Amino acid sequence: MLRSTIPLLMKSVPQKAMTNSTFALNAPKITLTKVEQHICNLLNDYTDLYNREHQDKPEPLTLRITGGWVRDKLLGQGSHDLDIAINVMSGEQFATGLNEYLQQHYAKYGAKPHNIHKIDKNPEKSKHLETATTKLFDVEVDFVNLRSEKYTELSRIPKMCFGTPEEDALRRDATLNALFYNIQKGEVEDFTRRGLRDLKDGILRTPLPAKQTFLDDPLRVLRLIRFASRFNFSIDPEVMAEMGDPQINTAFNSKISRERVGVEMEKILVGPTPLLALQLVQKAHLDNVIFFWHNDKSVVEFNEKNCQDMDKISHIYGDNILNSHLQNFIELYPMFLEKLPVLREMIRQSPSFQQNFILSATLSPMANLKIIGNPKKKVNNLVSVTESIVKEGLKLSKNDAVIISKTVDSISSYEEMLSRFAGHSQMQKSEIGIFLRNFNGEWEIAHFASLLDAFLKIPKSEAQKIESLFQNYNGFYSYIYHNNLNNCHELKPIVDGKQMANLLQMKPGPWLGKINNEAIAWQFDNPAGTDVELIGHLKSILPKYL
Repeated sequence: MLRSTIPLLMKSVPQKAMTNSTFALNAPKITLTKVEQHICNLLNDYTDLYNREHQDKPEPLTLRITGGWVRDKLLGQGSHDLDIAINVMSGEQFATGLNEYLQQHYAKYGAKPHNIHKIDKNPEKSKHLETATTKLFDVEVDFVNLRSEKYTELSRIPKMCFGTPEEDALRRDATLNALFYNIQKGEVEDFTRRGLRDLKDGILRTPLPAKQTFLDDPLRVLRLIRFASRFNFSIDPEVMAEMGDPQINTAFNSKISRERVGVEMEKILVGPTPLLALQLVQKAHLDNVIFFWHNDKSVVEFNEKNCQDMDKISHIYGDNILNSHLQNFIELYPMFLEKLPVLREMIRQSPSFQQNFILSATLSPMANLKIIGNPKKKVNNLVSVTESIVKEGLKLSKNDAVIISKTVDSISSYEEMLSRFAGHSQMQKSEIGIFLRNFNGEWEIAHFASLLDAFLKIPKSEAQKIESLFQNYNGFYSYIYHNNLNNCHELKPIVDGKQMANLLQMKPGPWLGKINNEAIAWQFDNPAGTDVELIGHLKSILPKYL
């Protein structure tokens, strides 16, 4: 099993998620909230009416709550998603009938009928069947029929058919996600015969043989990794072994859209134990497909023929450089984190900081490598490969891509700045301030990423050298705050550009931007300086910019 015992990048998982004392394997009971009880009462009343009016049907209408709601309820956690599976009709047919019923009996339930929205198939967002969604007692509820599915070798998009409850359960990604709650009976149903036991034991296992499950839809690999990370659960060893099959790696790369990879990875990276997920990614050797640098095949092919850095980039993927770095990072990170309470607090407070710091640490082998981002452009077409991985490979925001790529590509320059600072060279405050302004307020990610990079390069037997490294970085960090440089990107000239041009008796031009930078540098070194003194300084250096 791969359940991790190290503290990783952990926000604590709620204790209810980790205790199983309330579990009754034979007949687990679910306690409904008041709103959930209102919803189930309404659904039961309508179901009873429908079955009385359709007694000639071969099978009575039966409703089951499916998906993560059942799992989370049994773990003692709240859940906001209500997915209702229907056995004898489509979700739209059921929702329409229910809405008509609610219009006639509004006074009894005190719930306004809402419009029904039909959600069409959208395989790229894992919507393989039409779904109807509406609101009941201000809770969004999705209705869809039970289904079975068949896959082709070339696509993760299945052919969907009406199915039995058992078929619907078996098609799911994990046994503990295949539990149903029969609304009429008020009982949990375990059609895989393993879901309740696996949930009690904290084990992720596929309902059907793992290899075929993953070949059918490789996204299930990443989903299981995410659930393992979220709940601190183990992945069954046989299932884990199949995750590392080269066929799964190939299928993952060919069948999964980058958008879907990004959705799962974003949930992982802002979750409670992202390094547990990265550990599983590394062991399954999926880093080469998850952290790939572009989603457009034509761009990839163009770069393979024309990009100067492509050999180095391919070497990092193909010769396990990234994988080995990831393994080293995961192994040594607890020791690193233990020494930095400030970093632990920043991670605890900000999921976005956690995400961007982890990605910066993960992608540091890609520092200062570039790809041709737009083959149609003949000049200025190079893009940091790190930025491309984040933006095009993981489909995260442009802002995140810029922050992470700036961090990774500045690791060496940050280390050089620290080396000079620690060496007691004559450095002006302005030099440090101007350097930090380049990070546009995100210098702390760069600081800790640079420290981590340097830390990973030192043999762990050299304790004194490690201690010295942390002292130097902590000293630099303290200097930044002591000298009010932590928000140096917000500093503006005490004389604005228009005033400056007038006072210097110059027409605005390219020189003004350079003079503005000189004004900022002067203010760093002369925090109590006046506007008159600043203008005097600028007049003295103006000739070199004309």
